[in-house]
Amino acid sequence: MNISKYNIREYRDSDYPTCEKLVSDAWQFDENFKPKKLADIARLMYTKGSLINANFYRVAELAGKVVGFIFGLNENGIPPKKSLLFGIEILLRILFVIGMPYKEKSRLLKAITTHVENRLKLAKPGRSEIMLFVVDPAHQGAGLGKRLFSEFLDECKETEVESIIVETNTKGASTFYEGIGFELMDYFDSPLHEYATKNGRAVMCQYRLLRHNSDPI
Repeated sequence: MNISKYNIREYRDSDYPTCEKLVSDAWQFDENFKPKKLADIARLMYTKGSLINANFYRVAELAGKVVGFIFGLNENGIPPKKSLLFGIEILLRILFVIGMPYKEKSRLLKAITTHVENRLKLAKPGRSEIMLFVVDPAHQGAGLGKRLFSEFLDECKETEVESIIVETNTKGASTFYEGIGFELMDYFDSPLHEYATKNGRAVMCQYRLLRHNSDPI
């Protein structure tokens, strides 16, 4: 499909339901999270959680329908309006899921905690990052992902960001990120990834915009 047919524009609040559905389809939450209410929480946590921690938002649409999007954090941009209440809301929703044994709730909460702790060993909070990036499978392969990323990359270049990081999975989009210039930082243990990506490894990658004299050529 001709890449020029896609319209790249700013995200609007009315795009949220479609973005959430794209995330849900990509991660197959209904299959990997049981009961359904837990799948609903996972959708909200991944989509809205990324949205409120970002300050860069673009969507791609074709014939008026959103078919992809990217949410990013530009460390040199306007700070995002993070919400402590959102974290509390997620915690309470998990604790009060009906039909899920308390033991399973505790395992999930521990998985979230372990994920955050291990991730922090590789990347400090506040670095420029791709928070969430999804393209409808029916529109992959046409260069749309690269075009969306270039929108974020251009803004980071303009604001003199040194590097962009992304958290991904060996069973997920790691190959795509390697193809557009990201380098492996390291793998990290994430029980949380096991819920959505079986037999995959969580990995942090980095795209370096500015290289120092000590960096290898």
